[in-house]
Amino acid sequence: MKKLLITMLFIFTLNVQSFAQQMIPKQKGFEISYSVFPKSPEKQNYVFAAGLISYAKNGRYFFGRAEYSRKFYEYRNYDIPIDTFLLHAGYSFYLIGDSMRNVNLNFGLGALAGYEVVNRNEPILYDGSLLNTTESFVYGVSGKLSLESYLTEHIVFIVDGQLSVLQNSQRGTLHSLMGVGLRYNF
Repeated sequence: MKKLLITMLFIFTLNVQSFAQQMIPKQKGFEISYSVFPKSPEKQNYVFAAGLISYAKNGRYFFGRAEYSRKFYEYRNYDIPIDTFLLHAGYSFYLIGDSMRNVNLNFGLGALAGYEVVNRNEPILYDGSLLNTTESFVYGVSGKLSLESYLTEHIVFIVDGQLSVLQNSQRGTLHSLMGVGLRYNF
């Protein structure tokens, strides 16, 4: 059902035309997004992000955002939550788009730094098992491929995929995300 909804939204965005000046250098934007981990189990594993962007020349832009993610790991019959708080900053390159720049494909590179909490900072599990680490500082890099489409003069619909490499994370080193978002350019 989620795939059908995303496909319908994508088809809708391809049919919308916008005639405003877009991606003007020094133009700012506010972005919110919701992402999921691919092949995530039934338990809700998600990432919420909000941030600011600033356009540079030729459709490129700087971005900075804050992310909160929750992922559950199954241990016997118990779900262990891992909460991650990240700051993400980087630069996005314009790859290709239509002549009016209504639909664009961008590639972004960024740095990540943040904090991770395992099992709500409780070291002892329900069966008496002890966790070695319940909190840690995490850092790394990420790459992001995004398809951006202008719905109106100021609102941009975004579909993206992200691959992150996080050090010191209890979730593992390599993480992938698929998400959707909205940006308001002002």
